Formats: sequence, C-alpha cells, structure tokens
Amino acid sequence: MTLVLLILTALGAAEPVPAISDVHTVRIGTYGGAIELCTAVSISPRHAVSLGIFSPDDSIALETAEGIIVPDSLVFSPDLGIVIMRFDRDVFVSYREPSTVVPEPGDAVIIIGQGLSGTVEVGGRAIERYPDGSFLVSAELREGLMGAAVFNTGGEYLGLITGLIRPSRQYPGEDGRDYLVLYPSQIWYMWAKLVMLERDFSEYTFGVTALSSISLTRERASGIQIISVVSGSRAWICGLRPGDLITHIDGTPVYHPETLRGLLVLSEDTLKALVMRENFYRELSLPPPSD
Repeated sequence: MTLVLLILTALGAAEPVPAISDVHTVRIGTYGGAIELCTAVSISPRHAVSLGIFSPDDSIALETAEGIIVPDSLVFSPDLGIVIMRFDRDVFVSYREPSTVVPEPGDAVIIIGQGLSGTVEVGGRAIERYPDGSFLVSAELREGLMGAAVFNTGGEYLGLITGLIRPSRQYPGEDGRDYLVLYPSQIWYMWAKLVMLERDFSEYTFGVTALSSISLTRERASGIQIISVVSGSRAWICGLRPGDLITHIDGTPVYHPETLRGLLVLSEDTLKALVMRENFYRELSLPPPSD
C-alpha cells in the first residue's frame, strides 16, 4: 500500500495543473449590443494577450478575479492574428510569460478557455507540428475553446487555440476525438516582448524588407522571406540577399519578420541564421548592433 501511495504521489507531482489565476475572460461588446467572450492570459503585470477576434471599435473589458478592468490601449498584429491589451499601471497579481518551449508529439497539454457557463478546462495531447509552425492537438471539443490558453503539465504557457479540424481518417486510432490547432508562443513571443518593453526601436535598422512565407506542404520550407536588402546595410554585410529564406535562427524555426526584428534588437550575442537560397542552405552570422 505504501508503494502504491508513493507512486501516485510521484505521478501527481509530475503533472501540476497551471494556475487559472493567469487566465482571464475578455468581454467583447459588439456594435449590435451582444457580448462575446474570449480568453486572455496575463503575460506581465501590465499586459495580457488574446486571440485577435475583435476590432479596435469594439468595447473591450477584462474580467479578472479582482474585478473588471478596461485596457488603456490595444496592440494588434494582423500578421500574427493576436492582440496585446496594455494597462498604464500594474493590474495583474500573477502572470505567465510566453514560453519558447514547444510540445513533442504525444505530450500532454492543458487547455483553458471561457464558455458561457464559466471557465472550461480540458486535457489534450500534441499530435504533430504543421509546416507553418502550428500544432495539431487532440482534445475533447467544448464550448469556449476558440482562443483558449494552452499550458504544458509544467505550467508553461505554450500558446493559444486558433481553430478546429477533424482529420479522423488521417488518425484512425483517435476516432471520436476532436482536433484543435495550437498557435505556439514560440512563434510570437518575440513580438510580445517588444510590445511589453514599450519602446521605440526605430533606431535599430537592419536593412531588409521581409514577409512571412508559409508552406502548406513539407516539400517546401517555411520561414522569413527576404524581399529586398539595402546595399551596405547590416543585412547586406551579413550576406543576406533578396530571395533568401531564413528558416531557422540559432536552431529554432522562424516564421515571422517580427521574430527576426526582436532577436536582432534584444540579442547580445551573434545569431546563427540558416538561410535557403536557390534550394541550397547556408549559415550566416548576424552580429548584434554593438559589434
């Protein structure tokens, strides 16, 4: 009996439930007078992140355990499809910074959303990563999971739910399960960091125009597509040229120009970029501005 109790205790300690105190309800008042609900996660004492399913013209309020608060400003990223709510003072007692960790296939995740009846919490499991960086997650479909927050069993904030698909024929062993799309914070955490710093980084020029290039198949790589490079700029000196596709930085897949911008601004060390040019890969060094 003692052995069984010890095993159960160890299993329980290995999978702590993330604190729901960091997950809040977004109340969206639309033009027609209806109230819609979404999920937000506090990522600093003054910032919360949510799926960008509302417009700047909507009436937005955040319901927390301490009461209802109204953000002082909203920062939208149309490319990423998310929004950060900013407050002029510290309003969150606790928060979770977006994690750079991504789940491995088979890893358990905890999904917390906001339904009409209150907080919704379901367990799920990561299935695979798509070429665009998103993850397929197997979980029971419940009301309020669109925009829900996703944590691993260690309590790290992994990202948010952006959609639902039903590939039952592709995964016959998972019959009867639903599939959610996880947009991992690894993709957008750097943009969020720049927003939270609330500084003007216009003086940090690199010299490129870039776009996100997402492949729908595994035959073609996804990454940051370089459209143009200013001759003589930092980017030009590093070896970047128009048409280059940056697929990884320091071994991590990258998909959006804001990730490149954030890493260049905040990194104190030389970055190693894996670049595809005319179907061949090469590694380029991207030193910080001080070098």
